[in-house]
Parts: sequence; C-alpha cells; structure tokens
Amino acid sequence: MFATERVRLRPPTPDDAPNMFRLYGDPELHLITDGEPFVPRHVGQIRARLEKRVTDPSDGQTSVSLVAETVADGTFLGGSVLWGINAFNQYAHLGISLLPEARGQGYGIEVIRLLCRYGFRNRNLRRLELETLASNTAMRRTAEACGFTHEGTQREREYDGDGFVDMVIYGLLRRDMTPNPAGSGVQSRSGSQVTCR
Repeated sequence: MFATERVRLRPPTPDDAPNMFRLYGDPELHLITDGEPFVPRHVGQIRARLEKRVTDPSDGQTSVSLVAETVADGTFLGGSVLWGINAFNQYAHLGISLLPEARGQGYGIEVIRLLCRYGFRNRNLRRLELETLASNTAMRRTAEACGFTHEGTQREREYDGDGFVDMVIYGLLRRDMTPNPAGSGVQSRSGSQVTCR
C-alpha cells in the first residue's frame, strides 16, 4: 500500500491475529500506548475483530489501522493507526506500536513518515497530532526526527501503572511541508524527511 525501501504499511488481515495478539497482549506496552484499561484478549477474539473489519463498510471514517512489515520478507514489525480523523477540521492523530525486536532500528521513523504521507496526501488533512508520555523518549525523538513540533505538555494526564504522568503533544502542519527535491515525497521546511515514496 505505502512503502519505503525497508517498510510497508498495509491493511491488517485475519491472518495477522497471532502477531497482533503478541503486540497488543503486552500489558506494559498497553500502559504507555493506550489510555484505556488493559483487558486480556484471546487470539480468537482478535481474529474475529479482524474478520469483521474485512466486511465493515464504516471502517476508515474516523480511524485507519495498518500493519507495518518489512518489504524484504514481510516480517511483522508492528501496528500503526491514524485515528480521530476529523474531516471537517482536517486533522487526525497518529500512533505506532512496534514489537520489541523491531525497536531502535529506525523503523518507527519510517512508519510515522508513511502515516504522514497517507494523512496529508491521501486524506487531504492539514494537521497531524501525536501524543505520548513525557517519559517516552524514543517516541519523542521519533516525532522530532519526522518534523513534528512539541506544542505542549498536559500535566499528570495519563496513568502509567505507577501513577499519573505528563503527556506531551506534538503537531505537524501540511503547510510546513515542501516538495522533496529528490522527488521521493515531501519534507518539512526544516529539512527533515517526513514522507517516503
């Protein structure tokens, strides 16, 4: 669907259920990536939800979930989502979750850039937002590497398993993007690559 030389985003299928179960069945990861209570699920429940998405025509109006995998051999890397899509005001939020073995290799930056391309180019959005715990330095570095601007901090907004902690908000505007001279997408005015071909 959308790809760099290393990473591809595509819609999830029911066959992704075991990998999605592994990714989203981690209660510690859930604490830092989701604002809702963790509810243990069986892999069969995840498969049933993915099967329903295949035929649900309402999917994609306010949220789009995509699987991230390697281009070379289709190895599952994690999940990504464009959520809270507001077509009237032309903005949305984005997020990613990667398996432990996929972290620290630059895949997160490529996934975020591909989500930006989808949001700005294919959904005609003008603004993308990213929220993360203030202590999530890896996600903060990824956001900044993709051209996002730190726009604020909400004090003690999210529960992280030990207490309430600060949430930071990042934003990226489409107007801050310019065509990439290399022709492989767009980049922020600051020069950091935001999308890939």
